[in-house]
Amino acid sequence: MDFFKPFLEPFYLAADFVFKDMFEKDIKPGIIQHHENFIATREANINIGIAGDLAGSVIYSFSRELAFNISSILLGMDFKELNHFVASAVAEISNILSGNTMTFLSEQDCHCQIGTPQIYIGTDSRIVTKNSIFTIPIRTAIGDFEINVSLESR
Repeated sequence: MDFFKPFLEPFYLAADFVFKDMFEKDIKPGIIQHHENFIATREANINIGIAGDLAGSVIYSFSRELAFNISSILLGMDFKELNHFVASAVAEISNILSGNTMTFLSEQDCHCQIGTPQIYIGTDSRIVTKNSIFTIPIRTAIGDFEINVSLESR
């Protein structure tokens, strides 16, 4: 874990905890990437604002495969298209991931709150942020996603 920047580690720890606890799946991180201030969207993207000792946002970008698998596990139905049920399921997982991240941050005496998720479906656009973005690619047995962190210290 020493290769993670200190403010990124809680995001990874939360993802590891949630995927083991809710889905009984291990995660594997890829190489952290740096982007100036925008990312190209994946199939299902959830943007959650963060305020407090850190300010900015985290954008969870889910592959189609993972969005469908998460939705199937949570809702007990099979999905073949990105609809409002799938968007709701990935937004809920994003809230859970973010809430757990805030808990890990508070253990480091860094106190933040999360905002209401914004949902972006489709790969044909970009999400622009005020600050640069650090991307943690994550692989799982049920699909891949990225945790895109754009924060500044207050």
